[in-house]
Amino acid sequence: MQPTYAENRPRKKRPVSSSRKKKSLKKTLKKIGGKVLRSLKQKETIWLLILLTVIVLFFLRFSTHRVDGQSMEPTFQTNDRILISPNSTLSRYAVVTFEPKNIKNESYVKRIIGMPGDRIQLMGNALFLLPKENEKKEKVDLTTEVPDGTIKIMVSEAVMNQLHQYERIPKDRYFVQGDNRLHSDDSRVFGLIDKAQIEGVVLYRYYPFSKMGIVH
Repeated sequence: MQPTYAENRPRKKRPVSSSRKKKSLKKTLKKIGGKVLRSLKQKETIWLLILLTVIVLFFLRFSTHRVDGQSMEPTFQTNDRILISPNSTLSRYAVVTFEPKNIKNESYVKRIIGMPGDRIQLMGNALFLLPKENEKKEKVDLTTEVPDGTIKIMVSEAVMNQLHQYERIPKDRYFVQGDNRLHSDDSRVFGLIDKAQIEGVVLYRYYPFSKMGIVH
C-alpha cells in the first residue's frame, strides 16, 4: 500500500472573502465608469464643436437687429429682436432693414410698399401708386379713375420734387413705410431708397420669447 503524501492530495479552494469581492467589483466598475466618462467627454466635445460650427454658419448667413422706436407698431415694439436674411428676395410688403443715407451707424426697419416698375402719378403732394401687377393695358389717369389696387400716399414737398421726374419707380429703387403711419419717418419724408441700402429681409422675431415667430 502506497503512502499518501500531502502534496498529492487535492487542495481545497479557500473561500474568497466578501471584502475582496467588493474591492474587485469596485475596481471593475471604476474601470468601466472611467471608459464611459471618457467616451461621454469625447462625445460632448464633438457635439460642442458641431454646435459652434452651426452658430458661426448661422450668423454668417443671418444678422440680428434690435428694434428701437414705435414706427413699426403694432408689428414690432422697442427691444424686439429680429433676424435678417441678406439673401432673401425683396417683395412687396416684405419688412426690411436698411441704412439711411447720410446717417452713420443707424438702421431703419420699414415695409416695402412701392416696387421697381410701379406706376406713380402726383397731384399736389398726393402720390398715387399703382402696383405693376394691377396695371391694365390702357393707361389711365390715376388721380381721377383710381384703378383697383391704387395706393394714395401723402408725401413731403421734397419727395414730391424728387418723384416729379418719374412715371414709374426706377429700377433698384423702393418706396418704404412704417406700419405706424402717424409716427414714422419713411419714404414719405426722405423719398425712395436704393437697393444697395437694404441690409436684408426680416424673417423671424426671436425675442421676446412670448412673441417668437415668422414675420409677416
